[in-house]
Amino acid sequence: HVFLILQTSSFAVDSGKSIVGPDNSVYQPDRASLGAASLYVTGAPTWGVSNVGKFMDANNGSYIIHSPGQFLNTLDPELFQNARMSPSSLRYFGIGLENGNYTVTLLFAEFDFPDTQSWKSRGRRVFDIYVQGERKEQNFDIRKAAGGKSFTAVRKQYTVPVTKNFLDIHLFWAGKGTCCIPTQGYYGPAISALSATPNFTPTVRNAVVKKGSKTGVIAGAIVGVVVLGLLAFAGIFVWRQKKRKLALEQEELYSIVGRPNVLSYGELRSATENFSSNNLLGQGGYGSVFKGKLTDGRFVAVKQLSETSHQGKKEFATEIETISRVQHRNLVKLHGCCLEGNKPLLVYEYLENGSLDRALFGKGKSNLDWSTRFEICLGIARGLAYLHEESSIRVVHRDI
Repeated sequence: HVFLILQTSSFAVDSGKSIVGPDNSVYQPDRASLGAASLYVTGAPTWGVSNVGKFMDANNGSYIIHSPGQFLNTLDPELFQNARMSPSSLRYFGIGLENGNYTVTLLFAEFDFPDTQSWKSRGRRVFDIYVQGERKEQNFDIRKAAGGKSFTAVRKQYTVPVTKNFLDIHLFWAGKGTCCIPTQGYYGPAISALSATPNFTPTVRNAVVKKGSKTGVIAGAIVGVVVLGLLAFAGIFVWRQKKRKLALEQEELYSIVGRPNVLSYGELRSATENFSSNNLLGQGGYGSVFKGKLTDGRFVAVKQLSETSHQGKKEFATEIETISRVQHRNLVKLHGCCLEGNKPLLVYEYLENGSLDRALFGKGKSNLDWSTRFEICLGIARGLAYLHEESSIRVVHRDI
């Protein structure tokens, strides 16, 4: 037997039989024979149902109840003539759904508690409703929601996101309501039908390949070959376009920065010993800085831009162009850059005394006298004054 799991854009389920709904949607029958801890998944996996719990002293082993009566507040009474119950936890799953926002519709009708002046009408069915893990209803009572009437349809609708091709609808009995009216084992969540429809224009259709279908296997194989061929062609085309785009982008970036001292990624990786943690000088929101030794013997500080800094290559190239044009004795000199890969690099002169915060507050903090601290303050002020007022390019630092 062969199963093809297909992506779908909707599904609808009725407890007991197949029905065409008012919007021409086909409700698939839920005839699963569930026990105390059971899971059932359809042959062509589009939905599934699971139950946890066992009714004590109950005659109804299938957990599905039926009534041929007429139901109010609906044009489709057949949808409500069957209901699936659970002693504790009842879950329905949508499988392989196309991602996006969906309208989930849950249909209920209470028909076990008659609208009569007798003890049998005193029963209450109370449970919670969760969709995608979020509680939508607490202490939900079908009869109460129908204005205190049985044999009356109740419709609940929710808009929920499907992000991992999976939908979870969970009805949970929290120990409230009655347990033995009108007979043993009539309590806990119960639902007549449910559906999930997309709030967007789907790109897939609800196709179903039946279990053991040779036609489905042949069609699947042909489609697979065609798709693979198209993917291969598209892959080659995209690769060539990407290569061409990268070359043009590289030229555009170099035109922005004016071709400073450009170093290769391999050279800087070798200089920093593959960006070893032993060479880490510091790190912050911008990324990390590593100590490196170039082939000519010079020591440098390599600033590796973090992927989380959300700075694109054009912004990075503009930063290089700006830094190249500001020169001051109190500013760290820029030796060069590297624009290869996803993590562009800046190469600065290496300052062997480390960062100021480490000198002031680090484990091996320096014993700086007041005159030294005063000179440091003046140096910082001169550097900032140059950036803010004296340079031909006004730069606001914002990171002191």
